[in-house]
Amino acid sequence: MKFIQFFSAIVVLAFASNVVAQCDPLSVDFGAETWGLSPDGEETFFDPAYVDVPYTDEVHLLVPSFASDVEPETPLDAPIDSVVIVAVLLVDTLNGDTATFAELGLEYNCNNLGDCTDPCTFLGGGQYCAAFTGVPNQTGDYVLSMEVTVWATVFGFPLATPFSFDGFPFPILGTAGQLAGSSPASASVYPNPSSQSTTVSNARGVQASLWSMDGRQIRNWTVGSDQETLEVSDLSEGLYFLRLLGEGKDEVVRLVVQR
Repeated sequence: MKFIQFFSAIVVLAFASNVVAQCDPLSVDFGAETWGLSPDGEETFFDPAYVDVPYTDEVHLLVPSFASDVEPETPLDAPIDSVVIVAVLLVDTLNGDTATFAELGLEYNCNNLGDCTDPCTFLGGGQYCAAFTGVPNQTGDYVLSMEVTVWATVFGFPLATPFSFDGFPFPILGTAGQLAGSSPASASVYPNPSSQSTTVSNARGVQASLWSMDGRQIRNWTVGSDQETLEVSDLSEGLYFLRLLGEGKDEVVRLVVQR
């Protein structure tokens, strides 16, 4: 009897652990949208990851009912059968290198509410999610790309269309130990978001570079004071990456320009 009770307890704990590890597909409100990801990479963002530190976050996918919401020129407004996540890739904005989640120590686990045998197959007209977990093994100023295949029925035949969600900021930063050095205090940027100018603090002597989301280096300079003003009035609205390198630092700070 004790063995049965013990075995039952193990089963319950294992089941509970599995449930906790799953994301909740309906926890995000997409409003009037019919097709897209959350975070959207514009107003909402993935949490930053750190090397050698366990990471967890999630992505939500809203699947439309008709292919015209994905590709407007699809004939006869074909109904979508399913959308399959094929790969999650990270592109280094500084050198253009592409890595899979697995290569950087991460993985994704899909939750389709049991609608299909493959958990990463999502039915048309549904809302689903995937949990991101793992321990990152390499720093980088990455943007995330999720590759999917959209399956629709056209003239009675299945049609597969590849689609890519691109440009979602996903920085992997150094750990606190790696960032420690002659300047132990972490740098900060405020106000952030900013419309005219912002202040970079605790970064005297480091080499600073400002990058756009498409990997273009906009500025490169040496920070000359502990409270340095950075003008952003000439920049377009959007997300930028400020990299601070040297003097014991290797940090990437996300800067949002907003008007």
